[in-house]
Amino acid sequence: MAAEIVNQVERISPKKCKNSDYGDTYLDGLTKMRMNQKLFDFSLDVDGEVIHVHKLALAIASDYFAVMFEADMKERKEGTVKLQDVDVVAVKALIDYIYSGIITLTEENVEAVLSASDLFQILWVKEESIKFLTNNLNRNNCFRVRKFADMHCCKELQDVSNKYILDHFDDLIVEEIKELIKNVQDLVKPEEIVYKAAINWVKHDLAKRRVHLAELMSQIRLSVVSTEFLTNHIVAEPLLRQDHKCSQFLIEALNSQLKRVTERNNSFHVFLVGGNPDREMGTKECKLYDISKKKLVSISSMNEDRRCNSAVSLNGVIYSVGGYNMGNLNTAECYDPASKRWSHIAPMNNGRNGFGICTYNDLIYVVGGFSNSTVERYDPATNKWHLCESMRGTNDDFNRATVSENSIYSLTRLVNGYNALFRFDPRDGKWFNLNDIYGGCKRYELVSYDRTLFAIGDEDCKRLDIRVNKWESLPHMLSNRYGFSVVIAAKDIYVLGGREESSRQFIRSVERFNIHNNEWTTVDSIQIEHFYGGAAVLSGDFDFN
Repeated sequence: MAAEIVNQVERISPKKCKNSDYGDTYLDGLTKMRMNQKLFDFSLDVDGEVIHVHKLALAIASDYFAVMFEADMKERKEGTVKLQDVDVVAVKALIDYIYSGIITLTEENVEAVLSASDLFQILWVKEESIKFLTNNLNRNNCFRVRKFADMHCCKELQDVSNKYILDHFDDLIVEEIKELIKNVQDLVKPEEIVYKAAINWVKHDLAKRRVHLAELMSQIRLSVVSTEFLTNHIVAEPLLRQDHKCSQFLIEALNSQLKRVTERNNSFHVFLVGGNPDREMGTKECKLYDISKKKLVSISSMNEDRRCNSAVSLNGVIYSVGGYNMGNLNTAECYDPASKRWSHIAPMNNGRNGFGICTYNDLIYVVGGFSNSTVERYDPATNKWHLCESMRGTNDDFNRATVSENSIYSLTRLVNGYNALFRFDPRDGKWFNLNDIYGGCKRYELVSYDRTLFAIGDEDCKRLDIRVNKWESLPHMLSNRYGFSVVIAAKDIYVLGGREESSRQFIRSVERFNIHNNEWTTVDSIQIEHFYGGAAVLSGDFDFN
């Protein structure tokens, strides 16, 4: 009897216990390990920024990383992966989600987060991003969201955005035409095409659409259309002349055309100063190329040998700054066409080569250079250099600078291999990061016309409308050269000097890019050996003999 009681006591049923707070405790523990930087065993390299993580956390949350760690891939062995074409802010947001289960979506980051979550196969975040976009559709973003949904195969988002567009079609068609204006910049004579599209759309229902006329015309760069099209079609259009705002646009375009004709009638001289194929030494030699006469002459030599120097013109004077000669140079000098002599000016605070140079409000700005991110400005009135706020990032190879719309634009090669574009507003002294060029050349020359930047490289050429902040491809130069110089005169871009890539022979031809026709032509062949030197343009009639 006693034995039976003992057996009954021993047969206690098992109980399965679950800690409902364990999930939060586990995540809290992971987060604390991350905050205290403990036991990291993997890293993500995004745009040169390294993010340390735990492989286990990534593998649990993301099928993308789970496959990477399970397979015998080099990233698993090296303990790091370099992520390209993803937004670093979005990646950081997803890492925060992996460790906390919380994602904060905003109008500014949601598209980048959706793209990254789609890549990393984090389904819940992707679905939440789709919901966020669906619930926040409006007239300003519906076309973009529709295109974005097409890119990422989000059928639900496609359907919702399409329905929104159809329901608000009359109001939205103006936005679509404005988008068309932005997206045809790579076509020949794009302004003429979009003008015809816009004016025909307005005339199709004049009573309702006339109210949009000035808004559409403000988006079209009337100043760069051909003189014939401007006078025969645009100025002759009664609708434009009868509208006060549009008539002002016409006056501005005509004034711009008149200025351009005046510029073309001027003589343009390209000063080619310094440069040398020798990696250690530069040269004092200077040449002058007369664009209109297609004539090359020698002028007085500089006081110092320079290679990888930069040149610029200001108030009728040519400046040759910095460069390399057995080391980086901080010296600078100027050439006065009246005296036909070079004279030293005050030296920079920093030696630099391969740097950007431009003028703004009668001051000379020098930007970056090889392994240099400092910025200085020179005041000819006081003969002094002053340091400005340095650029962001570390320059790896080169820097080029130009001015457009009261801002300085700098294109530079960063250590992460990207060609980064920055904007500097001298009025507040701050730098802003714009649109990078992924891939492409290691070196570009940078010039500007109107509101467009032109990056001319040995492998490809690109342009960027600063209002759109989007790089677009241009036709390649006719020659395959490197170490060349680029200048802009009137409305044309000129390329001079350099060497041929394979034969290493000097390039004799002068190439011109017609911005309006979007094409390159060879305009001259000159006996010049100009390589990695400075170049600047001076207009007017001078006697350089």
